[in-house]
Amino acid sequence: MWDFLKTHKYIFTLIWVGMVLAISFMEAPLKFQSELVDTRVGVSIGRIIFTVLNRIEITFLVIFTILTLVSRNFKRNYLLHILLGIILIQTFILLPVLDDRALRIVQQQPVEDSILHFNYVLLEIIKVVVLLWISVYEIKKQANRS
Repeated sequence: MWDFLKTHKYIFTLIWVGMVLAISFMEAPLKFQSELVDTRVGVSIGRIIFTVLNRIEITFLVIFTILTLVSRNFKRNYLLHILLGIILIQTFILLPVLDDRALRIVQQQPVEDSILHFNYVLLEIIKVVVLLWISVYEIKKQANRS
């Protein structure tokens, strides 16, 4: 099982990219298309969903990093370093501030204009590209071994 996971660690990146695409680029904007979902409800749901997504992403990042370390190619894996940086920025800088902002919206308090949400979306786009790049690289590497 361990050798299978080391060899096919791209499974985690493909599942991960699917979750990001489904949640960040489908669920998040589409929920506001319903006339039954007002901004407060949509933002409240978004807080829950993005908190859980972040925890799952951290779990996937830890698993993928461990598998990469065991495979002894962490130093050469600059894409993993980029992914690590994105998750750290989102987890410790952007999400706490966006969560506070979301709480103010839910509590119907005024919120100031901010580009933080745009920054988060930009990092999501970069994350998807990096995850796909890692996946293709790992699949090609596995194909060359076979």
